[in-house]
Amino acid sequence: TSPWTTLSPMSNARGGLGLAVVAGKIYAIGGTNGNSVLNIVEEYNPSTDKWTLKTPMPTSRTSFAIASYDNKIYVIGGSIGDSFTSNVEVYDPATDSWELKASMPTPSSDLSANVVDGSIYLIGGKVYASTAPYYSESSKNQVYDIATNTWTTNASLTSAVQGYASTIVDKKIYIIGGSKVLSTSGALKPLSPKS
Repeated sequence: TSPWTTLSPMSNARGGLGLAVVAGKIYAIGGTNGNSVLNIVEEYNPSTDKWTLKTPMPTSRTSFAIASYDNKIYVIGGSIGDSFTSNVEVYDPATDSWELKASMPTPSSDLSANVVDGSIYLIGGKVYASTAPYYSESSKNQVYDIATNTWTTNASLTSAVQGYASTIVDKKIYIIGGSKVLSTSGALKPLSPKS
């Protein structure tokens, strides 16, 4: 028998979305259906295997960073078509409402959010560039202080990267994998484990 179980599908098929968990429920936010960038928010209740539509996100986007903290969900940056956004929007499941916060200094997409000691760390990602394909990977380390709604910049990543995976162990952030722009065509090159 398979260790996997198929559960109820989302109402809206999509990729490039963000997931966050608050109070035992899973929130599927934004993304793209291949034709449009979306602002859809769906709540999944694992105990009932049911999806519920919630208040849409103010900014439709994909490839953004997402984090939950103190029972609220922070959606940061992302792509809107060929543009990047710096918008920071916070969803409160208790009130089913959104609030706009201070924008990220550098518009970015294809990055992760990691919460350590009340701050959200946005490291690397994809940013604008002045030459074709007009974007490149970043090594920036942009830090959002949740309590003060302010941004600072910390030590840069040693190797610029986008589309990586990340996690936290003992208050340290681990950046793993990702890709770099290979040529003016915009093709991506996977990074080796030593990169």
